[in-house]
Amino acid sequence: MQKEDHVEELYDRVQKTACSRFFAHDRLKKHHAASLWTIAFFSVGLIVIPLIQTFGLQARFSENYIGFIQVLLAIVILTISIMLNMSNFAVRADRIHKCGMVLNALARKVHGKLDGGCSEEEYEALVNEYNNILQAYENHSRIDYLFTKRHMTNYYKVKWYQSAYYEALYWLQFSPYAILIAFEGIWIYMLVTPT
Repeated sequence: MQKEDHVEELYDRVQKTACSRFFAHDRLKKHHAASLWTIAFFSVGLIVIPLIQTFGLQARFSENYIGFIQVLLAIVILTISIMLNMSNFAVRADRIHKCGMVLNALARKVHGKLDGGCSEEEYEALVNEYNNILQAYENHSRIDYLFTKRHMTNYYKVKWYQSAYYEALYWLQFSPYAILIAFEGIWIYMLVTPT
C-alpha cells in the first residue's frame, strides 16, 4: 500500500497547481481586455485629431506636428495589434482555464483516495495522469503561484508586506497599457487646450 501522506501530498500539489492555473486565466483575460482597451483608445485618438482639424477648432500644435502624432498613434495601434495577435491572450486564457478544470477533476479523484488509501499502481496512475495534464497545457507564471500562496492560507502563511509586494508585481505588468493611454490622453488634452 502507498503511504497516505504521499497521496495527500499529491492532492496538495494538484490543488495548488489548479489554483495557479485559475489565477493565470484571470491574468491573461485582464491582459486581453487591457490591450483591447488600449487599441480602442488609440483608435479614438486617430478619429478625434482629424475632427479637430475638420471643424476648424483651435489646436495648440502645428499641422506637421499633428500629422506626426497621427502616424505615431497608427504605429502604436499596429504594434499592439501584432503583439496581441502573437500573445494570443484570449486563447491561452481559455486553454489554461480548461487545464484548471481538468486538474480540479483529478483533485476530486485523488481526494477520494485520501481516506481509503490506494495501491502502488493506483498512486502511480494518478501521478502519471497529473504529469500528463501538466505536459498537455501551458504552465502558469510565477506571479500566478504567488497569488496562489496568498490565497491558500491553509498551506501558506503570507505576511502583509509580502501580499502587498505580490499585488504590486501583479499590477506592474499592466503598467505599459496605462502609460500609453495616459500619454495619449495628455497629448489630446494639450492639443485642444488653448495656450
